[in-house]
Amino acid sequence: MEAELRTGAHGDYRTLDWNTGCDVNLGTIVRQLPQVVMGRYVAIAWSDSAQYNLSAAEIELGWECVGDLVLSPLITDIAQLPTPGFDEWYIFERMPDWTKLSKFRRAIAFQPFADGVEADDFWSQIEDLQPEHALLGACPSLLLITRDEAIYERTLALCTASAFPIDGW
Repeated sequence: MEAELRTGAHGDYRTLDWNTGCDVNLGTIVRQLPQVVMGRYVAIAWSDSAQYNLSAAEIELGWECVGDLVLSPLITDIAQLPTPGFDEWYIFERMPDWTKLSKFRRAIAFQPFADGVEADDFWSQIEDLQPEHALLGACPSLLLITRDEAIYERTLALCTASAFPIDGW
């Protein structure tokens, strides 16, 4: 399958939906663009299509569970992040009001510009919580939602140049 790239915008956010026809691993984008997560907090809604289970070592390092979400400490090394695939992350510059995170729900294989209640609810929670980025990886696509123009342009350039390796997604 030939890769397909769709772009769009919603409010202050730009979107990039890259469909490779292969499994997605968010580790690929994090290795290529560590600035997406470095110095930020990550809320993991899904990890490999399920709730992420923290290890004792991760809890010691400051990771915590809030409801069905796993919340990171400030990311100082990309190796801190689990990247098995089929993931859904919301990335914040500042520690958000974690009590509002109950609004997050499964968005894997989400179509950001589809009509309907699911899309409306999704964008409503994005507007309310104001993450800097959202990364959603599912077979066969990667969805980046960002307020950062430089990250958007860099990711777009990597996707159009096929710099993200298809093997290993």
